[in-house]
Amino acid sequence: MKIAIASDDGKQIAAHTGRCACFVIFDVQNAQIVGCEVRPNTFTAHASGNCNGEPEGAHRSGGSGRHDSLLDALSDCQVFICCGMGPRLVADLHGHGIKVIFCSETDVQEAASKFASGTLQALDAGICKKD
Repeated sequence: MKIAIASDDGKQIAAHTGRCACFVIFDVQNAQIVGCEVRPNTFTAHASGNCNGEPEGAHRSGGSGRHDSLLDALSDCQVFICCGMGPRLVADLHGHGIKVIFCSETDVQEAASKFASGTLQALDAGICKKD
């Protein structure tokens, strides 16, 4: 199973998924992390500075099409761990079979290790009001 975690530096979980610098992808097998890779975020409109002409933080139009490149980039992942993200991205990830887990962990490695061992404490909500 592969899990994705949004990060700005490969070490800390990013506060804003769409603006993160990279995605740290962990391969988890038999409750152990057996691999890790970092994928630079070239997939989100925020990361590239192109939000379809919308002001910073505004998402008035869209639908799943606005997340297609991110969904493609994470298509081999089954889980996405984060501190928070917008409701449209949550829905799009769920629609592509990727489970979203919100947590209060800030360390990428710690969150991945706890997920692998089954001890990651999931939060009930982490959906941001603004994307």
